[in-house]
Amino acid sequence: MYLVHTELLHRKAELCIPQNLADLLRDLARPDDGVEHVVVHPHPGRGVTVGVYLLSDRLREAEETAARLCGRAVTEIGPLSGWAVGRSEAPLLAPYDLDGVMDH
Repeated sequence: MYLVHTELLHRKAELCIPQNLADLLRDLARPDDGVEHVVVHPHPGRGVTVGVYLLSDRLREAEETAARLCGRAVTEIGPLSGWAVGRSEAPLLAPYDLDGVMDH
């Protein structure tokens, strides 16, 4: 299982983050995404960090899956129209490029 942080960004000062965003994201997840749990951490005036816990064989695959899920969210969840998907990476591991290590 991996935890991936994906940024959802918007520059408006008055953000309209749905109260049930974690539930909406879980509902958008497809069975083959391997999503186990979703948490949302708001950053007023900037956006949110979405924590996606998911089952995956590889770190890079987990990061890409979380980014795709958030990409679907900004397309399909009305209040997120105009938002952008930022970085999508596992915390602490991404700066060290440990993907090759984790694949063995």
